Amino acid sequence: MTDADPVQAALEAALGAERAVDLLTALDNYSNQPNAVKGAAKRPSDPELESAAHRVLTAASPRDLDDALDSIGMWGLLTLAARADATILDSLPGSRADNPKVAAIRRAATKHHKALAAPTAAAGSSSGDGTGTATAVPTKVSEVAAWLKSHPEADPALFAPAAGQRAAARRAALRALGSLATPQAFAVLAQYAAKAYSDADLVELHRAWGRFDRREFAATMFGPGAADLGLGVCSTIEGIGAVTGLRGLGVIFEKQADLSPLTECTELRVLQVRATEGSHLESIAPLAQLPQLRHLELTGETRGADLGQLAGTPIEQLELALEGADGSFLSDMPQLRGLKLSGGREPHPAFDDPTTFETLPVHPGLTEVILGLVRGGVTVVLYQHESWVPPFAATVPDGVAAESAHGYLRLNPAR
Repeated sequence: MTDADPVQAALEAALGAERAVDLLTALDNYSNQPNAVKGAAKRPSDPELESAAHRVLTAASPRDLDDALDSIGMWGLLTLAARADATILDSLPGSRADNPKVAAIRRAATKHHKALAAPTAAAGSSSGDGTGTATAVPTKVSEVAAWLKSHPEADPALFAPAAGQRAAARRAALRALGSLATPQAFAVLAQYAAKAYSDADLVELHRAWGRFDRREFAATMFGPGAADLGLGVCSTIEGIGAVTGLRGLGVIFEKQADLSPLTECTELRVLQVRATEGSHLESIAPLAQLPQLRHLELTGETRGADLGQLAGTPIEQLELALEGADGSFLSDMPQLRGLKLSGGREPHPAFDDPTTFETLPVHPGLTEVILGLVRGGVTVVLYQHESWVPPFAATVPDGVAAESAHGYLRLNPAR
């Protein structure tokens, strides 16, 4: 490889020039590519290096990766990257996918994870019964705190992902690594990075996020899913701007609904935000700074924000809870083509207790705004359970087609 090799350059940036060159030199010194795979497979576990190799190779363009795999050492690097996440082998260029070395790397990664998992069954201290039986690494979240307290010098590598790892054990590992909160723990945590996570895994990731550098955490743990990222329920998205190429994002705020970190996400096209009760959504100004935003869902508790700041934005599809606000700004959204709207705030007959629910009546001028939008070519969908909608549907004028189905009222220009 040469100094101009983009993959080598990225590896040097990730590991430091000296360490990267030493590694690649060692891998290049094998006599051929199969031997580089075999040699790399015998290297001791190094989660930080393996994670860096994985990040570098997954970030490489298909052409750069294909060119790099003409070398001997790069096959060794791929072997190390597969330890972090073997699914990297599924995204190789087509000309490389059926190479027998790929199958060998996959087997080596599986063997590596089994070897890492083997000592966990016997890791820990004596059970205290005099038999010398070892305490297992925790496989449930509820066991983690006590286990770490009795193993203050625990090696984070004990919590690395392993073949056949159950969901509960994975969540326990995420909890443990987030609790350890060391650079070594983060290197192991990076091996769990995925395109999507279960809600239970997201709980652990949000818990861990603030224990590390938030930007580095976001880029590492959420970067693989940048095209369409679901964050689930969280209290803050600070650091999300470090995820490059983010085009779709869904988030449910449970505390302070601060959207300001989104100003860095200039490639964002689809955004789903729900502000739960008590999350205090006070400003949506950052949304006006997203030049690519085309689809927005802004629901839940929105009354604290100036929704008029959506005027002039390039949004084409909008789902919005007005909570009684003046909706005249909707007429000043030139690209709007579809609108799903909750006009006021009323208890849903299937979910809410009307005796405790705070009602916010619909703005008196909203119906005229809606009719103007429909006549201008915008499809508007309303919730039939909101008390103002059935009377409105009964008086829809000529030029507007109304269709009721599945709990919604759909309005279109009459043909």
